[in-house]
Amino acid sequence: MSHDDTSRNSGATFLIGFIAGSMLGAGLALLFAPKPGDETRREVAERAQRVKDKAREGLGSASDRVAQFAERGKAMVQTAADKAREAAQAVREGRDPEAIADPDQPFS
Repeated sequence: MSHDDTSRNSGATFLIGFIAGSMLGAGLALLFAPKPGDETRREVAERAQRVKDKAREGLGSASDRVAQFAERGKAMVQTAADKAREAAQAVREGRDPEAIADPDQPFS
């Protein structure tokens, strides 16, 4: 299992736990609320909507971060591949492959 899979699984687990805990809290609020049923149901519905909105927001934010990391990783892989091709070409031409490396430009 890769690091991305582990991160994705732990994020999903957190989200499921967050939603389950929120629902449990809303249910307990119903049981112990000293308010009339209509008012309590309205409050629970509003809280549930806020939880749903926050969950969507969190999921969207996590998705954006994963996409950013993936893009950065692709760029690093491309840079490494380009440098490897340049080094291989230098070796084929009998040049020192380290002479083409720029020590001030790591794989980033």
